Amino acid sequence: MSPGFTPVIQCFLFMTAAVTCASGHEFYSLEIASDGPITSGAQATVNATLLITNNSRTLVADPQLYNFHWIYSPLLLTHYSENESSSAITVRCKGTGSYTVSVWVTERHCSSCEMIAKNTTELQVTKKMVGFLTATQAEVSGTSFRNGFFLASNSKVNLSFLIHDPSNFFKSAEFTYTWSFGDGTAVVSSEPSVYHNYSTAGNVKASLQVSAHLHDSKYERHAQKKTGRFTAMLTLQDVISNITITGPTETTIMQNLSLSLRVFGSPPFTVCWLIKSDCASLDGEECRPVVTNHTTYIIKHKFLSAGRYCLSTKAQNEVSKLLNHRSITVDSAGVHPVWFVLPCFSFILIAICFIFFTLFRAGSISTHQKSLVEVADFDFSPVTEKYQALPDYKELPAGNLCCTYCITDTNPEGEQRTETQPLLHTLTTPIRSYML
Repeated sequence: MSPGFTPVIQCFLFMTAAVTCASGHEFYSLEIASDGPITSGAQATVNATLLITNNSRTLVADPQLYNFHWIYSPLLLTHYSENESSSAITVRCKGTGSYTVSVWVTERHCSSCEMIAKNTTELQVTKKMVGFLTATQAEVSGTSFRNGFFLASNSKVNLSFLIHDPSNFFKSAEFTYTWSFGDGTAVVSSEPSVYHNYSTAGNVKASLQVSAHLHDSKYERHAQKKTGRFTAMLTLQDVISNITITGPTETTIMQNLSLSLRVFGSPPFTVCWLIKSDCASLDGEECRPVVTNHTTYIIKHKFLSAGRYCLSTKAQNEVSKLLNHRSITVDSAGVHPVWFVLPCFSFILIAICFIFFTLFRAGSISTHQKSLVEVADFDFSPVTEKYQALPDYKELPAGNLCCTYCITDTNPEGEQRTETQPLLHTLTTPIRSYML
C-alpha cells in the first residue's frame, strides 16, 4: 500500500484484525501486530499468531505445524523466527512512509490445501525519532500520584521523555534535551528527565526538543543526527487546602436548614455530603456527589427527628481531596423564645392602655357629673374692720388673741356675754353660682 492512503484507512489497517476459515468444527483466526512506528534506519518486528477455536475454546496453534507466508516488500528482511506461539520477522527501511506487511497461513502437511487464514498490518516509518513526553508527580498534601497531565501547583513536577526504540537503534547515541516549561522558563540537560515547580494554577504547554547524535551506526557509513519535538498540555490545579462550613449548628425538626460550603482550591470540584448520627469517611458511603465549577456550594436539609447529627463533607478535584465534619443539634418542635416575649409585651401594652383608658374615662365622667355649688358671699374685708364694727370690742393681749367668733369673752362682772354679731352678714343679693 502506498504512503498516500488516507489516515482513516491507515488507522483501520493498524487495528488487529482476524481472517477466519472453517475446517470441520475448527475455526482459524490470525492476529498480526508490529512494534512500530520506528524511525528510518531502525528495525521493527512484526508478529503473527494463529488461533484455533473449537467448541468455544480458543487455543494458540503451534507455528511448526503451519507455513507462514510473509509479504513485506519494499522493506528489508533482517531476521525470521518462530517460537511456541507465533511467527515473526524483523524488517528495516531507510525511507519514510507507511508500509504494508501481510501474512497468510497454510497447513504444512498439505501443500495443495488452500490458505486457512490471512491478515495485514501497517508499519509506520518516520524521519524523526519516536517517543512521548510524560508528567508525573508524587503524593503531596493529599494529592494522589499522577501519571498524566493533571498536576498540583506549588509542587515539583517530573517531566520525562521515553524514547521508542525496540531495536536499540539509539543505544550508542548522545542526546541533548532542551526543555521549555510553558511558564517562561527553559533549561538544557543531557538527561531525559527534569523537575520543575509550577507556582500558579492554570494550563501550560510543556515542550521538549531532543537531538540524538549517532556516532556508530551499523546501517549508515557516516554519523547521522536524529531529532524530535514533543509537547504536552499540563493542567495545574491548586490542592484543596480547606473546607469551611457556615450556618446554624442548632435547628428544630421540620425546619429547612441551609448551610454554605466553601472549598479552597482549584475547581471543578466533586462535592459529596452526608448527614448521619455518626461522622462518616465517605469512602464507599452513599452520599450525594455533585460536580460544580464554583468554590461555594449550598446544602439544604430538613430533619425529621430530633437528636445530634454529624454533617460529613468531601470535596475532590483532579489532584486532591479533603474531608470535613460538623456537628448539628436538632430539637423537638416547641415554643420559640419569641413567643414568650410577645405575650409579655402584649400584656404590658394592654395594661398601659387600660390605665390611660381608666383615667380618661374617670375625667370624662367627672366633667359630665359636675353640679352647681352654692358659694356664700363671704366678707373678705380685713379683720380689724370687723372688730371695729363689733360692739363692746376691746383689744386682747397678744397671748390670748383668739377669734371672737369662736371664743366667748367674760365681762368684768363675771357674766358670760353671748355673741350678738351674726356669723354671716345677711345676704341681700341672690346666690351666685360657680362651676367647679
